[in-house]
Amino acid sequence: MFIRCIVHRLSILTGFLLMAFLVNAQNNFLYIQSENNQPYYIQLKGNVHSSNAKGYLLIPNLSDGEYSMVLGFPAGAYKEYNYKFAIAGKPKGYSLKITQEGEWMLMDMVSLALIRGEAPEQPITAVPSEKQIEKLSERNTDTGLEQVFKVKNGTKYENLVILIPIPKPIVVREAQKKNN
Repeated sequence: MFIRCIVHRLSILTGFLLMAFLVNAQNNFLYIQSENNQPYYIQLKGNVHSSNAKGYLLIPNLSDGEYSMVLGFPAGAYKEYNYKFAIAGKPKGYSLKITQEGEWMLMDMVSLALIRGEAPEQPITAVPSEKQIEKLSERNTDTGLEQVFKVKNGTKYENLVILIPIPKPIVVREAQKKNN
């Protein structure tokens, strides 16, 4: 168990250090990964940033200084927490952990220090993001069902047409018995 914990921490630290090496030190960033793939959102400097579905989030281009952020969860799954941290000349990375008591804490990926959150003065709500895919139409044709979707690709939209073919009927024949 102890060795597994050490290996896990080393893999987290290795990933974080690799990311820090690849990014210029003048372009500090905040990296957070949840230990159990729990999605979450962060309010930092007036902007709301959502993690991906696996609980990873990268906020780039942060300058040196003191920060205060609010951490929340979709559909109010857990209460919100306010955390304070500082960036000084290099990126910051945290692992988001839940304690046995149900409290979320941030573990610094380099120093392994734990940061306890506090309840924010005013709860925030995540702003729903713009739809990435929208169904425009659906129609039956001689060959099958045709569906048209509007898909956001970067900053522009493209139409995607999907044809679901009608299956060909299966002919089932009975096997003939041999008469001997």
